[in-house]
Amino acid sequence: MRHVLVAAILCCLSIGLSAGCVEAGNKILYQSEADRNTRPLQPAEYFIYHNLMNDQGLIKTDFSDQPSYLSESIGLWMEFLISRQDASHFQEQYQHLTDSFLLNHQLVTWKIQNGQASGTNALIDDMRIMVSLDQAAALWGSSQYEKTARDIGTALKTYNMYNGMFTDFYDSASQAASKDVTLSYVMPDALAVLKKYGIIDEETVQRNADVLYLAPLKNGFLPKTYSAESKQYKYDSEVNVIDQLYAAWHLPEGNEKAAVIAEWVKKEFQANGKLYGRYSADTKEPAVQYESPSVYALAALFLAKQHEDSSVIKAIYDRMNDFEILDPAKPYYGGYMSGSDTHSFDNLLPLLAERKLFNETIIQ
Repeated sequence: MRHVLVAAILCCLSIGLSAGCVEAGNKILYQSEADRNTRPLQPAEYFIYHNLMNDQGLIKTDFSDQPSYLSESIGLWMEFLISRQDASHFQEQYQHLTDSFLLNHQLVTWKIQNGQASGTNALIDDMRIMVSLDQAAALWGSSQYEKTARDIGTALKTYNMYNGMFTDFYDSASQAASKDVTLSYVMPDALAVLKKYGIIDEETVQRNADVLYLAPLKNGFLPKTYSAESKQYKYDSEVNVIDQLYAAWHLPEGNEKAAVIAEWVKKEFQANGKLYGRYSADTKEPAVQYESPSVYALAALFLAKQHEDSSVIKAIYDRMNDFEILDPAKPYYGGYMSGSDTHSFDNLLPLLAERKLFNETIIQ
C-alpha cells in the first residue's frame, strides 16, 4: 500500500521530464520522455537532471551561486550513460566535452569556473573519459568518438608523462607534467585502450600498471603516491578510504592485495555497520566520524569485482541508500544530501554503482 501511495504521488507531480513511473524493489524509478530509451530513471538520476544539471546540460559540482563544472563529473556521467546504453544523452555530453572541456592540446580541463577553463588536467578523468569514448565507439559505431579517444590518448602520451610514467596532471602554464602518480589514478583499462590504439607499447603498459600491481601493502593499506623521479612510494599516516578503494578496484580480480583490502572492508563494515572516510594507517581506527555515500559506492563496486558474498554487497548498498532522499514529497528527492548542500561526486558515483549492480543482477 505504501508503494502504491508513493507511486500515485509521483505520477501526479509536475516534474517536466516525467512521463510515468514504476517500482524497483523499495525504490521508485521514473520514466522520462527525454530518455529516448524509454527506460525508468533511478532516483539519483532524476535528482541530477532536476537539481545539478544546468540549462545547457552541464553538471554543477554543488549548489553554489558560482558553480564549477568538473571533468570528474562529465567522466562519471559518461560512464553511467554507457552502462545505461543511453545514446542520446551520451551524445549531448560528448558535445559538451568537445565544446567546453577539451583544451587546445586535447587534454581535458579538470575544472571550468566563471566560464574559465583551467589549463590543468587530471589524469584519472582524462583516462576515464577516453575509455568511455572507446566503449561508446564500439557500442554505437561512432568513428567520431573513437577519434576523440585517440586524440586524448595521444595528448596524454605527449604531455602527461614523466620518466616514462603517466603522472597526475599536466600544467599548461608551466608546460610540465607532475612527477608523482597517485595510485588511485592508475587505470589498467585505460592503458589497454592506449595500447590498442598503438599509442603506447606493452612495455609501457606494464611499467605503468606495475606502479599499482607491485605496490607493497603497509599494515594492509596501499601507498598513496609513487614518485616517478625517486621511484619511491609514499604512505599516508591517515588513509583516505576513497583512494584505497579506487586503487583496489583497479587491481585484477583475485589479486592477493585486493583480497587483503576486501577482507578489511568486510570486517570493518560487519563489526561496526559503517565505513568511515579516513582511518589511521597504524591503528586502523577511524580518524574521522563522517561517512560518505561515495565510500559505500566504491566498496560495493570493488567487492562485486572481487566476487565477494552478495549479501555483504547488498548490505553496503543499503547503507549507501540511507544517505539518499527517497521521500518523493521532499524537494531534493533522489539526492545524496549533506544538510542543505551536496556534491556531484557523492551523487554520480552511487548512481553508477547502483546501475552496475542492477546490470549484474546483484540488486533487483
